[in-house]
Amino acid sequence: MAYRLRGTLDVGALHRALTSLVTRNTALRTTFRSAEGTPYGVVAPAGEVDLEIVDLADADLDATLRARSEAPFDLAAGPLYRFSLLRLSAEDHVLVLVFHHINTDGWSSALINREISGAYNAFVQGTQPALPELEATYEDHVRAQREQHGGDSWEQQLKFWKGKLAGLPVVEMPADRARPATPTQNGETLTFDFPAELLHGARALAQQEGASLFMVLTTALNVVVGRYTGQEDIPLGIPMLGRTEPELEDVVGLFINMLVLRTDLSGDPTFAELIERVADANMDVYDNQDVPFDQIVSHVQPAREAGRNPLFQIGTQLLGSGTGGSDLGLTGLTDEQLDVAVPRSRYDLSLTFLESADRLRFVAEYTTDLFDGIRIEAMARHIQNVLAAAVEDAEQPISKLAMLGEDERRLLLEAGRGPDFDFSHDPVHTTVLQVAERTPHAVAAVCRGVEMTYGELARRSGKLARHLRARGIRPGQVVGIVMDRDLDALVAMLGVMRAGGAYAVMDPSHPAARIDYMLQDTAAPVVITRADVAGGLPTSEDRKVVLIDADWAAIEAESDTEPLEELADRETLAYVLYTSGSTGRPKGVMIEHRSLRVFIEAYRHTFGEFTPEDRLLQQPSLIFDMSQGEIYTALITGATLVLVSPEDASSPEALGTLIREQRVTYVGLSPTLLSLLDGGPYPHLKYIMGGAEVLPAELVNKWNIPGRKFVNLYGPTEAAIACTEYLCEHIEWRSAPPIGRPEYGRLHYVVDRHGNLAPVGVPGELLIGGEDGLARGYLNLPELTDEKFVPNPFEPTGRVYRTGDLVRWTPDYQVDFIGRIDNQVKLRGLRIELGEIESALVAHPQIRMALVLLKADPQGEKQLVGYYTVLGDQAPTLAELRRHLGESMPEYMVPTAWVKLDEFPLTLAKKIDRHALPEPSYGADGTEGRAYVAPATPTEERVAEAFATVLKADQISADASFFELGGNSLQAMRAVSRINKAFGVKINVRMLYGGATVGGVAEAIDELLAAKAGRD
Repeated sequence: MAYRLRGTLDVGALHRALTSLVTRNTALRTTFRSAEGTPYGVVAPAGEVDLEIVDLADADLDATLRARSEAPFDLAAGPLYRFSLLRLSAEDHVLVLVFHHINTDGWSSALINREISGAYNAFVQGTQPALPELEATYEDHVRAQREQHGGDSWEQQLKFWKGKLAGLPVVEMPADRARPATPTQNGETLTFDFPAELLHGARALAQQEGASLFMVLTTALNVVVGRYTGQEDIPLGIPMLGRTEPELEDVVGLFINMLVLRTDLSGDPTFAELIERVADANMDVYDNQDVPFDQIVSHVQPAREAGRNPLFQIGTQLLGSGTGGSDLGLTGLTDEQLDVAVPRSRYDLSLTFLESADRLRFVAEYTTDLFDGIRIEAMARHIQNVLAAAVEDAEQPISKLAMLGEDERRLLLEAGRGPDFDFSHDPVHTTVLQVAERTPHAVAAVCRGVEMTYGELARRSGKLARHLRARGIRPGQVVGIVMDRDLDALVAMLGVMRAGGAYAVMDPSHPAARIDYMLQDTAAPVVITRADVAGGLPTSEDRKVVLIDADWAAIEAESDTEPLEELADRETLAYVLYTSGSTGRPKGVMIEHRSLRVFIEAYRHTFGEFTPEDRLLQQPSLIFDMSQGEIYTALITGATLVLVSPEDASSPEALGTLIREQRVTYVGLSPTLLSLLDGGPYPHLKYIMGGAEVLPAELVNKWNIPGRKFVNLYGPTEAAIACTEYLCEHIEWRSAPPIGRPEYGRLHYVVDRHGNLAPVGVPGELLIGGEDGLARGYLNLPELTDEKFVPNPFEPTGRVYRTGDLVRWTPDYQVDFIGRIDNQVKLRGLRIELGEIESALVAHPQIRMALVLLKADPQGEKQLVGYYTVLGDQAPTLAELRRHLGESMPEYMVPTAWVKLDEFPLTLAKKIDRHALPEPSYGADGTEGRAYVAPATPTEERVAEAFATVLKADQISADASFFELGGNSLQAMRAVSRINKAFGVKINVRMLYGGATVGGVAEAIDELLAAKAGRD
């Protein structure tokens, strides 16, 4: 404590008053020692205390106060107090009183001030202090507490706390930094004054509800913490005075006992109802306050984590003028208590409300390991706003209380509004045809070294469009395209659009059952494919098949003497793209021309502006929405598409060579591919897009070199490809860059679980608006469409898409991606509903329960982990489980790690305890009980070594296949890359498919080496 004293100070009287204080109170003369690990207190004899007098300039005051408050005490040597008088002038002094908290508490501060003023005033007047005789001492309190230990009351209170704290959650307050492994306890203090009228209103509300002011303030704090965290079970640390006997009220010492006030916010109660809940919980704490905090912790035995208080992370208290030590009252002097910022924090947050007659002050002590001051200042404003709204109407549900001020709300809405811009409202393909008309000889695309001009693309797509119309395609119908990426795929896509239809691209490598479901779901009357794929497709009498290669002569014969009538408009369906669905079936997202147009018109300007001289790599699979964005962005600007063939896509070396040889200026790659490829040299590369999943800082640093522009892109399929972008600065990134601000024509809102705007730095769900940029909805799923596409709550018209993505605004109003709210994940850029995999797993006759999680392996690589229990005594093999899933879903959705459980661990609420699930076992050899077969040749040994390195396995059996071992496609690319470098040959990932064993791969490599030797 520090007090500025103005007037004529009697230094001698002050010194005697301080000596009287310490003489009277044994707690202040107590030091602490230890014998054989057991601490004990030693009370020193009374004597004259030291009062250090220092002459000081006013300018040095703050630094001096801080230094004196930070200076440590020696608990054994003592004394555990420090008195200083800083002389600024003859009639201007600062009295500094520093006590170790082991001997005093907040109530003691008021007693200390009362005794100093009483003694000083008496000494100044030449009399002896007339202080009341103490009826008890601190030692009496300690003895009484020891006697209570183990008694019936003690045991009953421990039983209460055992039940009260069962399943106690950790309050995860949004922070500015991750919690360090070794906390520093560094802290800062922020002071914020509430308006006097708010204090009067809060007092009136407390009286109206039959509660204390502390209960009203704590209720407001609970509302804010609940909004910040999304949690409904909020434990706060609150101090109990510990002076349960009247005779202890005049005794200086550490009586305070920090206990847990646990508040239930569930059911969205009114503020008045929540006050009642807080009051009831507070009374329970009051009735069970005798057991010390450390004894409760020992009895409850909560999970401990370094740097966290074991039971709560936020402490709060209300101190009045009688308990905060704010009044000194020395005769002939005016005194002012000074704020002394202590750069330490006992908890994550320690929040004190200081009440005087006409002032309510909020003092926040916070750890700088986690928080910046701007966040704590915003929190103070939010508590003030909630309190003001409750004072105005305490019968509002807590979800409706206005936490944000009008200015803050306006800034958030402005930040979430993308720039307005003018763009063509014509169907997308008409702009491509205009480019073809202007520059028919310009190269539209190249694949496997074969080029196709814009004129030829227009001619061939027109022929196909006429052929499709002749086959009965009508506006709005969906045509299936089952093809790998090549020049014919572009012709097919554009031809369907020109026919007036929409297309749904399907990967020919996906299971036939999945393709059949999508063809039936779209009711596709026509499927466009190639002759080598058609034989594996499901057949239907109601479905025609167009072979774009074998039937091309018939397609070419279509007459084009008459202009092709335009049947599409901006609201015509352009394509249907299937994403993973939680019901066990994929769901089709319907994208109209206007939605596709919004993205491509914005994306053409993302890096400045694409020009006909640009050459854009098109690498993502055609079933991935970014492929549609890149294709049409290039085609409406007259640029050249460099299509990556499936064989090049499976080899990092081949992909890097393609970028160089084709003079690529733009690449859009997932973080996984960016990590596999070398960052250069690529002499012509200017633009890089990283997206589809969280972008690690090291990848930005690797690729974002001078002369390049690197953009972090984000967007769900339902918002037509992407809707935010962030141009990464050329700096040393230490964390993932944000996903940026809304693109042209987009609206973004970050909301809490009740739909309120979330403030800066507080996580919430991202809602995406801007009607032109949203999907029409889900094909044949009206209920899901209504659930996910809802009326815009912040505009009179329009819709928003509920992304299920957890994000937050940064202080400079960029959107920062955090993760998923629901059971949906992204793996290698592909969106996966874990529920779809789980539904498929439990359909296996031997599986009782299943859970799938996305987890990182020891090297940090994300993978799907399948947890399961079995029916009966016989468990299916992992190969059987993989085969079962592979019949209905693509390879990337099949877990690569598995854990068989006897039972799933459950929480107290009888839900699966995901935190208690064991980690999968790494280092398997893939034999699953079979005899291990050692590699027999040097080639087999090196192939097995490559597999083992990539899969982190101890050893690999020669008869095990890569995907049987749990490998995924990207790990396969790494294995192929290692094999190619080791042997100097060129194999691709497809060699690993189809159950190829180590021995089989080695045999193929030996054949390649022999052929190479023969040529040499």
